[in-house]
Amino acid sequence: MPANGPLDENRVIFLRGVLAALASSGQVVHYDEIRRLCRLNQEQVGEYLDAARSSLLTAGQPDFCAIVVNDGGWPGDGWAKDGKGTDPREWAKELRNVHRFWKDRRAMDNRPFSDAHTDLPAVPGL
Repeated sequence: MPANGPLDENRVIFLRGVLAALASSGQVVHYDEIRRLCRLNQEQVGEYLDAARSSLLTAGQPDFCAIVVNDGGWPGDGWAKDGKGTDPREWAKELRNVHRFWKDRRAMDNRPFSDAHTDLPAVPGL
């Protein structure tokens, strides 16, 4: 169980929607903006981002948490899945993949996207 108690599933779903919307328009977002939008405290942000991304990664989708950056424009240490820190090339590649995937997802009638990804979930990350 997370240090701050159980996660609020409605906040996780809201966070997925926020991240998908921002990713689909090619943006990045600061951790503090996510914290304020989702009404999270400093300690909860990482836990909620992990919860929001887990079903995406399981489904083989790009990690939309790549769009969440600190004041220096860089993702936090939690973004690096291997614990070795963030490789700039890997992050840039994932950021491009996220923006492309969610931009295509935004236009659900995009035939190449539909052909490549078959099922189009109604809820981001499912």
